[in-house]
Amino acid sequence: MKDIAIATSSGGFKGVFIHGVLSLFEKENFSAEAYASCSSSALVAASASIKKLSTISISIWNEANEITKIPGNSMSNAQLVGIEKLLPILGSELFNSPRRLLVSTSFVKTKEAAIETQSEKSRRLGLKLIIEAAKNITNWRDNNLEHHLFDTFKNSRTKLITGENLKDVLYATTRMMHAWHIPAYIDGEPYIDGSYTSICPVIPTVELGYKKIICITTEHDKTQLDLFSDKYIPETIGNTEIIFIKPDYNLADIGVDFTKVSETGLEKAFQHGVEKAKDYLNKT
Repeated sequence: MKDIAIATSSGGFKGVFIHGVLSLFEKENFSAEAYASCSSSALVAASASIKKLSTISISIWNEANEITKIPGNSMSNAQLVGIEKLLPILGSELFNSPRRLLVSTSFVKTKEAAIETQSEKSRRLGLKLIIEAAKNITNWRDNNLEHHLFDTFKNSRTKLITGENLKDVLYATTRMMHAWHIPAYIDGEPYIDGSYTSICPVIPTVELGYKKIICITTEHDKTQLDLFSDKYIPETIGNTEIIFIKPDYNLADIGVDFTKVSETGLEKAFQHGVEKAKDYLNKT
């Protein structure tokens, strides 16, 4: 078995908490063999996997927020600008790193759903799925989606991240349809946010052979397996230990939510992540 992997959850702007955790880890020279990520945490996990997170200011989150306020824009524009900003750093080092990057995505496997998810109908569908998810109604997900894990290492269980599809992978993993209006394709195939099928890709990472996984999540309570699930990530899976680093409170209470954020809230959430990382390292 392999040793330590870090798995990071979805969470929109709440991902600034994960940014804080991984920044302190990098400062203290604590790293993992693999970084498995989902949605908004993919960019920070990718940067951490090449030990470049210290070069990224938390202002990138505030800039993203300002972009969403421009008429005609959505979270799509915010994500794409952030990706373009970091691609030169990532592209030059990611594929030579000894540390593995994994990115959780949801493949749209039916033709009917592909049309709906990648068209002007997607927002309405996204809102409908948010309601169904709250009720743990899984029919649409079960019939139309399949979890795919993209990977900078070649493996029969995963899809390969390449220089050609990296931008598309980093965007597709974030695409929650109710708040993102630009379609997402990877290698010509339709995808949506990884959260629909795996909020924090712990289980797929266990299946790759890691014996300890640090799950950094943006939720202060238990973390669901996926958006629709009434089940939660356990503390052990087989012989693999799962260690959770999470906020002590709902980040929305300090002004940091999935698609809305305040500048002071960003700083508080980031610093809370730093403190939680210190707590973890002090105990190990």
